[in-house]
Amino acid sequence: MSSSENDGMTPEEREQWLRDRGVQIETSSDRQKLESLLLNNEQGRPMSIVEQISCLSLDTCIHNEGIKFVYLPHDTSKKIATILLPRRLVEVLGPAGDIIPTYVKSFFADGKSIDEGLFRDQVAKQNLVGGDLDKFAAASKARKGEDTKDIEGNKSSPSSTLTSSALANATNSGSVETFPLVRPSSTNKFQGVYIYLDEVGLLKNLPLNPRASQLAQRCGYHPAPNFYGDVFVGRVASQSISKGFLHNIDLEKEDVMDTTKEWMVRAPQENVAWQQSLNEITGKKGELQPSLAGTEGVAVTVEKGSDGSSCSYSWIQNEDEVELTIPLLKNDEEGMKVKKNLVKVNFLHQQVSVKYDNKSFLDLHLYSKVDVDGCTWTIDKKNLIVTCEKVETGGVWPRLELSA
Repeated sequence: MSSSENDGMTPEEREQWLRDRGVQIETSSDRQKLESLLLNNEQGRPMSIVEQISCLSLDTCIHNEGIKFVYLPHDTSKKIATILLPRRLVEVLGPAGDIIPTYVKSFFADGKSIDEGLFRDQVAKQNLVGGDLDKFAAASKARKGEDTKDIEGNKSSPSSTLTSSALANATNSGSVETFPLVRPSSTNKFQGVYIYLDEVGLLKNLPLNPRASQLAQRCGYHPAPNFYGDVFVGRVASQSISKGFLHNIDLEKEDVMDTTKEWMVRAPQENVAWQQSLNEITGKKGELQPSLAGTEGVAVTVEKGSDGSSCSYSWIQNEDEVELTIPLLKNDEEGMKVKKNLVKVNFLHQQVSVKYDNKSFLDLHLYSKVDVDGCTWTIDKKNLIVTCEKVETGGVWPRLELSA
């Protein structure tokens, strides 16, 4: 949007323009509408997010009509569940924009206190994982009617303006952070998938959510980010980046649990493409986040199996090839050398198997196809080096194996 277009907009039009493009804006009017709708005792009112989560295990729980999204508890003994964004809530607050943050906000108003030690540590690092110290500091001062700048007119540092009690007050009604697993783009029909988490979950000392981290890793984030406490996962869509308002659409638990779903398979490549486009716009060079496994000269080490026949290997890739390094002899086998005549490597279009002295060492079903005629192997001391030429060159794989 040009500055002339922006200048000609009313505050309401500017707010709607931002909502249509996925910018999260919550006004006091939104909060009042939500409270009025959920606190109404009339029959058929939509359930709050807390009520939905509380009755997930009850067969008698009645769900109103709505848009599906996913509850992903940190406790792996609890089931991942499909829940609903109430249709009536969308009609009241929408239809434009992502309504999920407003709806799930009360779930994170759990009354848990901010850990003073963690708070001081994060202030010292100037890095609040899952939140923004500057934002909370400004909000704290605004509540007190104080100026957010120092005596010289410069923005005050978070460490000098924010206390743990002020942060607790700023987030006591719930605070939601959105994490993009994949953003809307022309290659995914302008559909994005996001994680919604407690913005101060780290400082509340909430337990890690391994399933959320694993999901982010499958979408191309290496190393996987940490998420704290229970989270939600939802989907949004638009007609294009510049046309059609952003709105919530269905995402079910199967879409999150099934690693072969198209959106998840394509996410790593789309995230890299998005970052490359952003780098071009901002003029930044050499930044490529999320980084993909086995790239930038950093090998990925993998342990296969847990019994006596287990083995480890490492792998690395570029846009044209994948290279595996497989130790065939253990470190305690000093003085021994790999006998080339005992090595057998079998290449198929999407599979590599390795045997040594008639013992199966490795059997990998690859993420994508390789050119069998372009695959080779060689011996380097105690290691077998396997090089596979990709059929589709010019791209990187999000992982080595077909199944994550």
